[in-house]
Amino acid sequence: MIDRPVSELMDSDRPTVAPDTTIKDLVHLLASQNLDCVAVVEGTAVVGVVTDQDLLYQEVEADEHQPFVAPFLDWVVYIQSLGSWERHVEKAFAVTVSDLMTKDVHTAQADEAVHEAAKTMAKENISMVPVVRDGAYVGVFTRAHVVAALDRFEFGGGAE
Repeated sequence: MIDRPVSELMDSDRPTVAPDTTIKDLVHLLASQNLDCVAVVEGTAVVGVVTDQDLLYQEVEADEHQPFVAPFLDWVVYIQSLGSWERHVEKAFAVTVSDLMTKDVHTAQADEAVHEAAKTMAKENISMVPVVRDGAYVGVFTRAHVVAALDRFEFGGGAE
């Protein structure tokens, strides 16, 4: 169990985007800096997260189909959540980051243990958590940081 604070390993200089950033500018940023996710920050507050997973819908927009339904007597039963389908369509046709971002953001406190942040990422099946101090964004902690922490603190490697 790694009890070192995430602030020791986090990426404090990773770029962020604003909610009104265009999808074109977001894609350019991710591609040019070889990033798979960014925090969406308004002022100093984290308001969302965008990952490469969110952008998949931009590519497959024409293939978005209506939710699967099954006839049952004289009723139609939705097999897939209608809300989920609507969210996929919204992401497929997003114009700005605010249309695309995940708004239910899990964050880590700067002094939170690596172990706790890793538990959150595993439980929520997310690849990163924005790091905050006193409610203000200070960096990003990713799965790659967990691997580096394991190498450095658990297995005696030299990864920094």
